[in-house]
Amino acid sequence: MTSWSELNSREKPRGLPDAIQRQMASGVSRYVFVHQDVEVDDPAIDASGRFFVSPREYGFSIRGFRGGKTAWARDFGNGTMLVVNAEGTSHVLSPKLPSRVLFVAEDGSVLQDTGLAERPAARIPDLTTVRLTINATFDLHGESPEVARTLLMRMVDRAVLSGPSPGESAAVVVDHMFESSAVLGSEHRRSSDTDFSQLLDI
Repeated sequence: MTSWSELNSREKPRGLPDAIQRQMASGVSRYVFVHQDVEVDDPAIDASGRFFVSPREYGFSIRGFRGGKTAWARDFGNGTMLVVNAEGTSHVLSPKLPSRVLFVAEDGSVLQDTGLAERPAARIPDLTTVRLTINATFDLHGESPEVARTLLMRMVDRAVLSGPSPGESAAVVVDHMFESSAVLGSEHRRSSDTDFSQLLDI
């Protein structure tokens, strides 16, 4: 693993609390620490989990590392937590980009790097466009034809957004739009009309 070595070696105070490794999801764990009775896993976010904040608020300070790197750092009994920018090179953070939180063991090996964990492998999408024409006949039950048109569009929209059933396909809809929609007309059948399809068993 990548090694982070400080430019100025220091004696770590004794009796520091340990950072705790918590499982956040299946196969995903984070080092956290307690601040004012709240477990913190990202020192660049406030206690509400909504707003950007300086890691200084959690007791972090700026340190220099080999290779010209700088980071917000705080020591724990079992290692050091670092907070850096998205590129992993500087303590200068941006509210518009997620920070990277590292946890470094005593020997300098990186036990956690959220930037690496959250960066999926690049994949070139294999896109195709499907054009589908739908004709649907409604029994209006007193509604207007325009209501039927709107209802059909909403139904199709919900179906497209919900995607395929689990295990049916790996294909995913990334975008869709309605090119046109129209009401073709209403059919009225009088009670005296005969439905010959029933006589012919169709």
